[in-house]
Amino acid sequence: MSEATTPETTSGTGNEVQLIHIPGDQSLRFLTEGYAFGRRRFEEHGTDAFRTRLLGRTATMLRGTDAAEFFYGEGRFRRVGGMPRSAFHSLQDEGSVQTLEGPAHRGRKRIFLDLMTDEHRAALAHRTAEAWEEHWSRWVAASEPVSLIRAAERVLTDAALRWLGVESSALEQRARTDEFHAMLDGAGAFGPRNWYGRRRRLQTERWARAVVREHRASGSGDVDTPLGRLLQHREAGGPLDEGTAAIELLNLLRPTVAVAWFVGFAGLALHRHPVWRERVVTDDHQLFAFTEEVRRTAPFFPAIGGRAVGAQTWRGVTFAPGDWVLVDFFATQRDPRVWPDPDRFDPSRFAVPEHHHVIVQGAGSMPDGHRCPGEPATVDLLRVLTRALARATWDVPAQDLRVDLRRMPALPGREGLLIRPRG
Repeated sequence: MSEATTPETTSGTGNEVQLIHIPGDQSLRFLTEGYAFGRRRFEEHGTDAFRTRLLGRTATMLRGTDAAEFFYGEGRFRRVGGMPRSAFHSLQDEGSVQTLEGPAHRGRKRIFLDLMTDEHRAALAHRTAEAWEEHWSRWVAASEPVSLIRAAERVLTDAALRWLGVESSALEQRARTDEFHAMLDGAGAFGPRNWYGRRRRLQTERWARAVVREHRASGSGDVDTPLGRLLQHREAGGPLDEGTAAIELLNLLRPTVAVAWFVGFAGLALHRHPVWRERVVTDDHQLFAFTEEVRRTAPFFPAIGGRAVGAQTWRGVTFAPGDWVLVDFFATQRDPRVWPDPDRFDPSRFAVPEHHHVIVQGAGSMPDGHRCPGEPATVDLLRVLTRALARATWDVPAQDLRVDLRRMPALPGREGLLIRPRG
């Protein structure tokens, strides 16, 4: 690396980190290096914090579980302005739960927390297992290779719509699957892939508004389904307006479908480490360890960003109000001080539950902070589909299975892991 850097010395309790200043705008390097961008700089400079410029703005990148817990603490950072507009408008919109802070955020988040009870999660997992069996039979009959990520997206879209209580035809399910894929796939890109995802999101938002409108007109919003509960939610003395209800409907659907990315990497791990197939089928503890290692190693979104709400200090590094701060998920989950030989896939790291924390969906308090309330459901669905995949018979046609870490979000292989289902 050729950047000339300047260290900033801090003093205090002894837990301080040396903040490294890297001059110049590093946007091009970030785009060309992808997930490795932050990790290389943390490791080269032996630090957990560096400050540079990205997209013309000063940004501070942090590494570590403690950095994530600091970042996700209630009231420290706001999400608006914390990620490029191209990514923000692929995944979110103004007024969604992620853009709210304080009491407004906690109140809106109750919708999602109430739908993540054991009962609701079990129902979603059951729907997912049902949808997998139905789709797998069709893929076997077709006797053609399928992309595991795209196949899992079909299953999860089907299951999530049934669970929510949204009736849809097979054609509508396919359209929603394609739209969610475009949003997720485009969020980490600039240019045509991102533009396409944002255009497809507009189509999905129109569909979601129509669903809300039709359910309210028919009285279906009073039915005790997840969709009904969403439509019953009240703020400021009234229900959510149609547009906001539609956005939060997508915030239930899109993250569910995003679990397909982890399923794709689970399939790649089962292919590369076949000894784990029987283990995850017969032993719940081994299944837990395997899927947690998949979540640790699967390169999905590389970082989370936010703007400091007020003056903040972390390990001697100070942030002024409005400062842009990013926590590097990829580097944190490959920190060699925590994860020896971090690039090796080794589920035995999780032999002791909760010994390490995977931060890919946030850290800190779920009810009070911005940690994703859907994390328990993600874990459930990944276990259901990993076990189903391990039980099934399939082979892997010849293909390029390298993971391109310059592409965000990365894929397991060049085509999302092509598999050929067998009877």
